[in-house]
Amino acid sequence: MSIERCTQQKFFLLLGVLAVLVWGCKPCNSCDDPKLVKVPAVDPSPPAFHWEMSQTVSHSNGTVTSTISIVPGGTTIVNSTAADSVTTTVYLAANDPESGVQCIYIQGGFGLTCMNSDSMVIAIDGILKSQSQCVDLTTCCLKDLRIAVEDLGSSIHCPDGRTLSSGGVGLTGIIVNCKGMQDTVNLTVQF
Repeated sequence: MSIERCTQQKFFLLLGVLAVLVWGCKPCNSCDDPKLVKVPAVDPSPPAFHWEMSQTVSHSNGTVTSTISIVPGGTTIVNSTAADSVTTTVYLAANDPESGVQCIYIQGGFGLTCMNSDSMVIAIDGILKSQSQCVDLTTCCLKDLRIAVEDLGSSIHCPDGRTLSSGGVGLTGIIVNCKGMQDTVNLTVQF
């Protein structure tokens, strides 16, 4: 085989490999998934958010009904029912179509007053377990992220012989986008 022919074969082989690399591969940093957004160089706005509340009721005949609703924007206090048959869950959902959502943190506490048959009142308070939902993405990021605080009513129980007079759970959420911009939001659920 001549040197010229060998050089031609190497050239065509190299040209074929180059063609496959250029036209045959998707860019590795593609954010083509509709749930993702490419993180921009600059975005000074924090993510948007909304609270959601669901209630599941277990009826005495064994059936279960459930509702979920979005808490209207600007609302900081909502009402719920504290009963053994009712399960209340609150969600914090964040959305950022420009930079994506990197983390949601949520923490809170509860307070209640309980009364006995002699109208003597005691106050009980405590802290809820902190939670977080984060993604470790840098080039592309999720447009939406959501976290739940399950069964809020489980914290609202009086000791034996006492009944609930009033109570509530206060929640504080921190939402952070993939450019580090954050917002702090609050919601109180009254029982």
